Amino acid sequence: MATHEEPTGGRSQQVSGGVLSDLKVVELTHLIAGPYCGMLLADEGAEVIKVEPPAGEQSRAREPIRRNAQGAVSGYYASLNRRKKSVVLDLKSGAGSDIFHKIVGGADILVTNMRAQALGRLGIHPEMLRERYPSLIIAAISGFGLYNSGEDANRAGLAMVAEALSGATGLTRDPADQPVWCGFALGDIAAATTAHAAILLALRHRDRTGEGRLIDIALPESTLPYMTVAISRVQFSGDEDVAHAGGSNNFHGVPYGVFPAKDGFFNIGVNRDELWRRLCKAMGRPELGTDPDFATYVERARRKAKVHEIVETWSGQLSRDEVVERITAADVPVAPVLAMPEVFELEHFHARGMYIDVDDGIGGVFTQATDPTGFAVPDRARVPRLGEHRDDILGAGLGLTSAEIEDLDRSGAFGPPISSATATPVPVGAEQQSTATD
Repeated sequence: MATHEEPTGGRSQQVSGGVLSDLKVVELTHLIAGPYCGMLLADEGAEVIKVEPPAGEQSRAREPIRRNAQGAVSGYYASLNRRKKSVVLDLKSGAGSDIFHKIVGGADILVTNMRAQALGRLGIHPEMLRERYPSLIIAAISGFGLYNSGEDANRAGLAMVAEALSGATGLTRDPADQPVWCGFALGDIAAATTAHAAILLALRHRDRTGEGRLIDIALPESTLPYMTVAISRVQFSGDEDVAHAGGSNNFHGVPYGVFPAKDGFFNIGVNRDELWRRLCKAMGRPELGTDPDFATYVERARRKAKVHEIVETWSGQLSRDEVVERITAADVPVAPVLAMPEVFELEHFHARGMYIDVDDGIGGVFTQATDPTGFAVPDRARVPRLGEHRDDILGAGLGLTSAEIEDLDRSGAFGPPISSATATPVPVGAEQQSTATD
């Protein structure tokens, strides 16, 4: 008889060992998009081997950096690389390149967000690897894609660029109706989660056919689906007043967005006329709910400035928490706009098991959001020190002896000899490995 785990919390149904525990992933990445994809796979049990240049991947040198007698670790790097194994290889050296191929030859998946041109110069362009390792699944994340990207093929990619091209920035506006960047790397995380999903589908495809896959992921096209409602609405709307209702209200509702209270901000989503009537009652202005000038979305969109004035006049007299309490009681979607310290304190995330403590690799601990799928392994997560898994990967993994590893070290396979001092971040030279995304 089948048994079912009781769903007692968001992360309660953990899988011992991880659903991907039989998979080996090689990660040749920098910064956000590639590393986040690799971290999800590591959370779900895969062995993820992060191949870094001699000075470490770029984010190891980014502030803020936590330093103590045991070494140093960047918060930027730590946030994207838990549960991985780190090995340093100088891919410009023949010996380093040979070791890389030995590692990749035994892997199931390669994740990279390095520029294809740079990989080509190193002899490891995704197409070359696809031909050499036909069962390998390669997720290549880039600024504009490997194929059918025309003049954009060689352009540097950035999450912010993807957000602008996909319309995300155009839909995020300040009270003066000026586009505003969202404040975080939405385009990178969109590409990372798209790559993660594509890898899982490619594994299913390989189970059926035995064939690997070259997955071509670009930042703008990964961000574009987030605009799916806006893309349709702009085509279906014939009323210019609605089609050009500016700012965060565009296509969603009015009032819709962030508003000020006496001591902070809150957001509200009135996306149905019924919710407008409820809000009017909560504000002590029930007559506005049926006023012909405001009763429908179309009319409110035409008078957006006036609607905002009505809401702000009311909310500006109350504390943020009072506003949220009253609107919540009216059953209208609302939330306080929280600063990051408040996010850590929010009971909802703790109750849902979304936070985990992570070993920073130098004797400290910090808190991170876990893999939201519910498939993260329960083991304590740790951030790898630069190159610390070299002997494990080359010895236990590839069967090399200590003497052979020492010979490789002398030959320059790992760049300068690795010591505890290399845990201290140093800038990565642009000539070593170039990145396609941030």
